[in-house]
Amino acid sequence: MMNLNPDTRGALRSSTARRPSRAPALQLVRSTRLHAPVPERWPNMYEGGLASLDAAAAVGCDPFKSPVRLWMERTERHDLLQPRPEAAPTPEGAVYWSRLLEPIVAAHYTLRTGRRVRRTSTLLRHPQHPWMFAHPGREVVSDPDVQLLECRCVGMDAAAHWDAGLPAYARIQLLHQLAVTGAQAVDVVALICGQDLRIYRVARDDVEISRLIDAEREFWSYVELDQAPPDQGGKVMP
Repeated sequence: MMNLNPDTRGALRSSTARRPSRAPALQLVRSTRLHAPVPERWPNMYEGGLASLDAAAAVGCDPFKSPVRLWMERTERHDLLQPRPEAAPTPEGAVYWSRLLEPIVAAHYTLRTGRRVRRTSTLLRHPQHPWMFAHPGREVVSDPDVQLLECRCVGMDAAAHWDAGLPAYARIQLLHQLAVTGAQAVDVVALICGQDLRIYRVARDDVEISRLIDAEREFWSYVELDQAPPDQGGKVMP
């Protein structure tokens, strides 16, 4: 559905990259003070738009979710979806371990880089495209090179996707985050299988972000039309 650069070797491990052109300041909007109401057909705010974790699936680049499945979720066709495990995190679940380990991963990012970070509690919306949402969990404090921090705890089921560096689907998700927030760069600290800590940087690329917005807008038009998006030819999992 889109022609994004899939080469994740461009993801940076240091701050030596060329600094991108200046973007607008962050537009922070708390979830209780969204300027435009969420459409009534979606009682859940997250069902009324695309968050950063939806971006790769929306453009057909997510190995774990297809555009059709995402479309079913956003159009509330839950009866057509395969049953999901219980939503509540358990000691055996990946969600439980991710929530438990993320603060530790963030602390080790500070130990390695010297950059201070803090939690955020804001839900952000793109000023021109209200169907684009982001919830950056952490921001980097007073650093001119990077403004956001994304923590990922990668389990055995996804570790292979990180063998060659930052996966394309993760880069797309973070470009979505940069698009919404207006930030210049986001650092990604990933703990692979509980023992391999890696740090990557995704810098703002306005050309690539523009292509991503166009592709996400195309997907969202299928949601608004209540029409299934075209099949991706088996490129991603259903």
